[in-house]
Amino acid sequence: MCLVSFAAEAQYSTSNKKAAAEFEKGQMLLSSDPDRAFDHFAKALKYESNFPEVHLTMADWYIHHDSLDRAEQCLNTFLRLDNGKHKRWAAGAEYDLQCIAFRREAMANPVPFTPENMGAGVNSPDDEYLPTLTADGKTLIFTRYNRPYMAEDFYQSRLAGSQWGKAVRMAQPLNSDENEGAGCISQDGRILYFTACNRPDGLGRCDLYISYRKNGGWSTPQNLGPGVNSKAWESQPCLSIDGQTLYFVSNRDGGYGGMDIYQTRLVEGRWTAPENLGPTINTQGDEKSPFVSFDDEKLYFASDGHIGMGGLDLFVCTRNDDGGWSTPENLGYPINTLGDESSLIVSPDGTTAIFSSDKFGGQGGLDLYSFALPEAVRPQPVEYKEEITEVVPTLEVGQVVTLNNVFFQTGKYALLEVSIVELDKVVEMMKANPTMRIELGGHTDNVGNAAANQKLSEQRAKSVYDYLVKQGIASDRLSFKGYGDTQPVADNGTPEGRQQNRRTVFTILGK
Repeated sequence: MCLVSFAAEAQYSTSNKKAAAEFEKGQMLLSSDPDRAFDHFAKALKYESNFPEVHLTMADWYIHHDSLDRAEQCLNTFLRLDNGKHKRWAAGAEYDLQCIAFRREAMANPVPFTPENMGAGVNSPDDEYLPTLTADGKTLIFTRYNRPYMAEDFYQSRLAGSQWGKAVRMAQPLNSDENEGAGCISQDGRILYFTACNRPDGLGRCDLYISYRKNGGWSTPQNLGPGVNSKAWESQPCLSIDGQTLYFVSNRDGGYGGMDIYQTRLVEGRWTAPENLGPTINTQGDEKSPFVSFDDEKLYFASDGHIGMGGLDLFVCTRNDDGGWSTPENLGYPINTLGDESSLIVSPDGTTAIFSSDKFGGQGGLDLYSFALPEAVRPQPVEYKEEITEVVPTLEVGQVVTLNNVFFQTGKYALLEVSIVELDKVVEMMKANPTMRIELGGHTDNVGNAAANQKLSEQRAKSVYDYLVKQGIASDRLSFKGYGDTQPVADNGTPEGRQQNRRTVFTILGK
């Protein structure tokens, strides 16, 4: 709901000085003592009953004290008295009237909602929020705010049977002495995108970072760089199931309101310039905590700009045929309340939601809760395959496998770090099949000199070979060869075709 501030107004709509004085006294008390503030507003109306600013402010007071009928009366009185003089205030009043109508309807038709605290293994007397879940549903990573040290850190809990185990603080270098939080993890648990603030390599107050899981630990986090981050605030990332689209929240210039939701796509190992999700999703208010379901078809987020119960409400959209999103749908009451609801994610099977709240007692402060998501707003279930890291299911001699996520800088042969996740899967395959032999092949498009392309393709294949040897794969099980532009798999006359032709493959030579 809109809390109107009149502090910047040079004049009020009344010339009655006593009414104005009482109104100002109430304004000063609103945040510290709202009941006394209300008494001063009432006195102001005794001195001047046709004082529109007072009616608008009292409407907000009534809304926050659950007196919807009185709030509606005050809003309608304000609109009549103001008569369109203040467009911004009138727009806020109209919005509040729509929220009141929605709230009445939602409370008359509640949705099923039985939140369960996720237990002492996950929650503590500190605040827990912004969870992320691996695709097998067995690893939960979340942010905990340590009050004594005033710091945010990542904690991890594993599902054991039907209970979540004791959460442990994740080790350095992922956590540091500064604030880390608001993370999202790739489906295979190998890449973590997260928010870190006030770091030496930061571009703004808070930036997005990436870390890779290797050898039982996590790599030193890297800033995603100026292509994604800005001088503003970036946070709350969410990764699509295929790892190719990253959604996040930013208050950068050019948005529709305060915090907006943006997306960036991974193209040939680089993140594209962020795109605002547009006015269907973003409003003049704040949009936060995006989460895309594991079937990639539903977007859940929090907003205080769409019509709702009040404060931040939780909403869901469905992906359209053109790749955009449908009009947001409020998740309903009592999932949403007059207060703030945020930080919602949904399990891979689509049945269970996890969110943070301080409304149900619990261990203290914000706790993580789970509840059965109403069927009408569930995504389609996604079945997690335990052998998700297996690159080749058949292992036939002569089989050629394209490594879709191996990337290099344009015209160079040094591996980009984002390639490590894909190559580590090849390492696992080779270790699981200790007699297998493969040839690594590099391919280019036909742009430029054929001899230069041949050399570049061989250098790139050699880079992959070197990485696998470094990871402990015996060199006599590997060979490499560059094919240049001699074996295209698509039309080099289009950008899409050239992209497909620039590829790294391996061929199984022996089992």
